Amino acid sequence: MSEIRENSENNKNEEIQKIDIMNLVAAFWNGFRRLWLLMLVIVIVCTARSYFSTTFSYTPQYVASATVSVTTPGGSYTNITSAQEMASIFPYILTSGVLRDVIQNDLGLTYLPGSISVDAEEDMNMLTISVSSDDPQMAYNILTSVIENYPEVAEYIFGETRLQILDETGIPSDTQREVVIRGSYRRGAVQGILISAVILCLYVFLKRTVHTKEQLKKQINIHDLGSLPYVKRKKRKNAENNNINILDERVSPAYEEAIRRLRIRMMREMDMKDAQVLMVTSSVPGEGKTTVAVNLAIALAKQKRSVILIDCDLRNPSVAQVMHNEKKHYGLGAVLRDKIAWQHAFTDAEIPGGSLKIMYGGTPNTEDAALLGTKQMGELLEKLRKQADFIILDTAPAELLVDASLLAKHVDAALYVIRADYTKMNKIRSGIETLSIRKVDILGFVFNGDSRVKDGRYGYGYGYGYGYSRYGRYGRYSHYSRYGKLKNTGKREDASGRVIKE
Repeated sequence: MSEIRENSENNKNEEIQKIDIMNLVAAFWNGFRRLWLLMLVIVIVCTARSYFSTTFSYTPQYVASATVSVTTPGGSYTNITSAQEMASIFPYILTSGVLRDVIQNDLGLTYLPGSISVDAEEDMNMLTISVSSDDPQMAYNILTSVIENYPEVAEYIFGETRLQILDETGIPSDTQREVVIRGSYRRGAVQGILISAVILCLYVFLKRTVHTKEQLKKQINIHDLGSLPYVKRKKRKNAENNNINILDERVSPAYEEAIRRLRIRMMREMDMKDAQVLMVTSSVPGEGKTTVAVNLAIALAKQKRSVILIDCDLRNPSVAQVMHNEKKHYGLGAVLRDKIAWQHAFTDAEIPGGSLKIMYGGTPNTEDAALLGTKQMGELLEKLRKQADFIILDTAPAELLVDASLLAKHVDAALYVIRADYTKMNKIRSGIETLSIRKVDILGFVFNGDSRVKDGRYGYGYGYGYGYSRYGRYGRYSHYSRYGKLKNTGKREDASGRVIKE
């Protein structure tokens, strides 16, 4: 039994390690997809900088060289030995300054504008003498002087020695420029790649976003209601075309199927809790809560349920944009300020076989957000409960703003939208805790933009269209939960939302 337990624990540990490694690889891949353009620019800039820096600072070095044979009166063996000894002793002769002074006097120079080196061929009586200088003629002149004067300088060490030229370069040309320039490209590119790798690592390890539902489930204790697939964004001139709406025939079947599954699970949860008013929110802007709220309302209406959708994000109303409705509307703020009767503030959406009434957000107004927690809002929802099976409220982000907390006392439950690889875990926890403090019954979360859920190719994205700056802050209010009634028809449906006759 103990061995079985140990094996099971080892298997679990291996699975956890495998998941962690896969998550890490996925995090790096997602980071690369987001930062590849920046990384490419960094590599290009570093390569260009290295090239121009090398080009402007490059000083050509001309190398004149000659291969000479060493002959001494002692025969071939002595010749080889003398060549080896001359090569080994040459640095000391050069350092002593004797040869340098002789060459300077020979050429009429005050200093030696170049460097000299000597190499001996192994087991041969040949030397290769090389002279480097930034002047090709000077390099050749110094080489000639070395060949002429070296035997004289070394005579007191080796005795009588003669150097015979076997091969020489003549006046040299600059053959290193292209090599140096190519090297500068490589050095710059490698530098850019290293900098990009560091930036990518910092991005992955400091961002701390959630990439998979498995990561999310380890951190939060709310029910998983499913995933919505990642849909690739295409740049379009008309921003409306970037919104996902399942009434649009171009939306992939995979996305519509994911919405259908979310609807089924949500209905089951609300039926179990006898809930009717659902608040859809997220932690921060950009997670796609409005898209989820709109498509969920449409999916419910397709099920032949009467649905009311209210844009409660009064600071930045977005339901009209997702519904592709450009007309001006009186919003929830106008209703709560008694500027218009609530009956006249609704727009009927054309849903085949269903009923969907939408109260758009109207003109953005940060002051209207304070009305969400008032008595008027509660009274409005009480009236609307009698008009529909479901009431869905698209609400501002819970972690960033107080709006969701203000609405908390008027709703029966909440759906929390979390976008993959977008929001930091501490923001998600903070938003959920904010709702929990208000005693909101959170049905669960939907994982939006899940790249691991396969979807067809389609030109939509998850752009939310606004930032943090458009939101204000208000005080928080206490609340008491209120539950309405939900009609349970017990009907089954197919993938398109049609009722299946038993």
